[in-house]
Amino acid sequence: MTTWVLLRGLMRDQRHWNGFDQRLRQKGLRVLTPDLPGNGTLSHELSPLKIADYAHAVWQQLDEQVQEGETIYLLGLSMGGMLALEMACQRPWQIRHAFVLNSSAANLSYWYQRFNPLNALKAFFMRARGNALHPIESTIVRLTSFRHRRDRELIVKWSEFRRDTTPSRRNVWRQLWAAFQYQCPLTVEVPITVLCGDRDALVSMASSKALARHFYTDLIVLAYCGHDAAIDTPAKLAHYLLEIVGATKPQVQFSVDSEPANTQYDCNDLLEEEIALNEAIFAVWDDKALSTLETK
Repeated sequence: MTTWVLLRGLMRDQRHWNGFDQRLRQKGLRVLTPDLPGNGTLSHELSPLKIADYAHAVWQQLDEQVQEGETIYLLGLSMGGMLALEMACQRPWQIRHAFVLNSSAANLSYWYQRFNPLNALKAFFMRARGNALHPIESTIVRLTSFRHRRDRELIVKWSEFRRDTTPSRRNVWRQLWAAFQYQCPLTVEVPITVLCGDRDALVSMASSKALARHFYTDLIVLAYCGHDAAIDTPAKLAHYLLEIVGATKPQVQFSVDSEPANTQYDCNDLLEEEIALNEAIFAVWDDKALSTLETK
């Protein structure tokens, strides 16, 4: 049996996957979305100052939910990507594949490639406003999403999340420090796939390119996608994950309750959804362009 573990990053928790975990479950996959110390259900805990300690904390959670000998696929977004690499270093025998999405490392990229302060400031001033919209969540959506940066429904939902449970300021700074000083290992004894969005306003594509070069792997670029790919291109992201997994499974014999090595996932519905979404977006952009021309 195999399990997918989805890892979020700074100030985010399992609620912020926005249904992406359900997409994978609909494909018959077992999916776990552990919270990090200081976030979500663990907001009462003190956030560590090192990514390695976050990895230990997640392993403690997984040990209670994953059977001995069960293999794991990791998907880490942003700081979660750093965590995925560290977990793969700590227990490579349990990880079959690690997917690193819009992440970075201090020993591979300059600080301004890992965090764009100008875009963060711009997002704050250009954020959507309203009584039900928390300014921090509105800024985060504006900064991390390309397709939904002014999605008021999404911002309202995340604002409600913040009112229910939010990390303390102390934990936010501790998480920032852990991510800021993280250095990825020289080698990882599991397959690594690096993905990034081509419209990421928070982390430069150069950071993902550096990770891909470091691990001698190809870089998969998600078109018209911001930092939070689970929101911007969920269908395309799920399609890539399942396609890669289907193509790289080792041809070995597993036990009866294991997932067959030649499992193929039907991703046609994901592709059709992404195509339909792109056509809808382009239609809106065309209408805006035409209206602009007509007013001139």
